Amino acid sequence: MDFQLSQEQKTLKNRARRIAEEELADDAFTYEGKYPMDKASVLADAGLLGISLPDEYGGSSMTPLEVLMVQEEIGRVCPDTAHLISHTSMGAPRAIDHLGSEKLKEKYLPGICNGDYVVAVAISEAEAGSAANDMQTRAEDDNNTIVINGEKKWVGRPEASEAFLVYTRFEEGIGGIIVDKNTSGLEIAETYTNMYGGHQSRIVFNDCRVDEGQVLVRGEDAFKDLLKSFNIERCHNAMMSVSLARNAFEKSLEYAQQREQFGQPIGNFQAISHKLANMAMKIEAARLLVFQATTSAISNGNDGVPSRLQTSIAKVFANEIGEEVASDAVQIHGAKGYMKGHPVEYIYRKIRGRKIAGGTVEIHRNGIADVLYKYGYDPY
Repeated sequence: MDFQLSQEQKTLKNRARRIAEEELADDAFTYEGKYPMDKASVLADAGLLGISLPDEYGGSSMTPLEVLMVQEEIGRVCPDTAHLISHTSMGAPRAIDHLGSEKLKEKYLPGICNGDYVVAVAISEAEAGSAANDMQTRAEDDNNTIVINGEKKWVGRPEASEAFLVYTRFEEGIGGIIVDKNTSGLEIAETYTNMYGGHQSRIVFNDCRVDEGQVLVRGEDAFKDLLKSFNIERCHNAMMSVSLARNAFEKSLEYAQQREQFGQPIGNFQAISHKLANMAMKIEAARLLVFQATTSAISNGNDGVPSRLQTSIAKVFANEIGEEVASDAVQIHGAKGYMKGHPVEYIYRKIRGRKIAGGTVEIHRNGIADVLYKYGYDPY
């Protein structure tokens, strides 16, 4: 068990930190939920997009661990831009790389690596959130085309997405299909604004026709394969909590040493110093859990797919300590941190969604218990 970074990882980490501090810091906390596509070219030029995608499509052929390391370094400076790191390596791009045809890879992966667009995931429905098996969106074969009918909710990043990975019910079971945004029969019917200002949409498919070559995966095991691929997306979710918590912590650490009350910095008071110490311990523990889930998958040769147990443990823990750290950051900053527009107030609003996205923490606890009942507790 080696906790040391390789020289290549250190170089990558330092490059990400330098780009974040020199190119992203000035615009950090100005997006108010808008997707930061204006920074995509900066990250692409630095070789930080599509990190885990193959070289031939413009990626770097690295592992998910490097993606998470860069995500944390970017997120500790600009939490919004950090999404670009994972959204070009995890989730839909990784599913296309692992499950898609050569045609789909050539069509979408180069543009993702160049920072031209992202591909969003469309899975949730009005009656199928955590209960994804209950989805009603259907895809039917019609000669050489697929006809899709139904609707999806809570689809993120509609303004930046070129296409959507749509989870849909085929005759033989749930599978996935890539649908371009401008396809006839696809309508972005509503766009919602969540509590941190991010945009999510309701997408309606009304006899939406796509070529059968757009099918990512179908068949009896398709849904299982999609969910396995989605486990790495949950590691991204957990690392977003870690990077947001670290951002809030570092701001709190600096503020505690500058803000004076009763003739001395507030960091001198044990109530504040213990709070900061606890924040650091929680972040460190969460990071290690996320890294363990990721590295164990790589070392086990499991095609980079973390186990259900380790993924869920990392996600739940990181989500919950992230919210705790953000809350403590607001408390340390006092009334200033509670004001709308202050960075820690924004982090507090943004981090709350991590406990819902990618499966609620309650659903993941159910999953953890299921594994324990079936196999007992054997983390290695």
